Amino acid sequence: MRTVVATTCAIAVGFLAFGQTIGLVASTAIPNPGSEITFQVVGAPAGAQFKWDFNGDGRPDTTTNQPWATWTVPAGYWEVAVEIIQGGKTVSRLMAAVVADARVGAFRSVRWNGGVLEVTVTVRAKQFLVAPAVVETVPPGWAAAVIDDGGAIYRRGDVLEVLWSTSLDPGMELRFVYALYPPAGEASVRLSGAASGYQEGRRVEARVAGAVTF
Repeated sequence: MRTVVATTCAIAVGFLAFGQTIGLVASTAIPNPGSEITFQVVGAPAGAQFKWDFNGDGRPDTTTNQPWATWTVPAGYWEVAVEIIQGGKTVSRLMAAVVADARVGAFRSVRWNGGVLEVTVTVRAKQFLVAPAVVETVPPGWAAAVIDDGGAIYRRGDVLEVLWSTSLDPGMELRFVYALYPPAGEASVRLSGAASGYQEGRRVEARVAGAVTF
């Protein structure tokens, strides 16, 4: 089934003291190259300071006293991080990926559901796209199970391979939902993947944006 959904989403979530949730929201995780996008920290404590690292080099590109910032995104894959400072101490650090590609975009959102990590990947055609596909890496030690195949065919292994036998006009989107079951004990996870398809007979590919680490 084809759907069109908004690409504004909470792309990173963390926790403060007493279980307070804090999230990083982007106006879009899949802009076109050269577009200006806005990031906002939702649930930030009053009086906090925010250090923004847009290009992933580990050094702040700007510091703000308000929980938002704008950035003009160059082409490519970028892991954007924000460090929240209160009283001279770091209270949280959030990170999410942004991918600027004019051909195709894909982003993931996640949520914990009873100890299981549910992952939703949305693929968006920016130009006419044939045979859209997604490959997501299954973290070592974790098990993957499909919740909603979105009309795709898929194969599970060390990677989760997803393919739709259809074409998408610009602006159209497809979704695929899967679950990740963690190994025994606490485990951190890093997600990675790529979306692809064919445009004018040539294969195009872009990495998946959105949630990255947990």
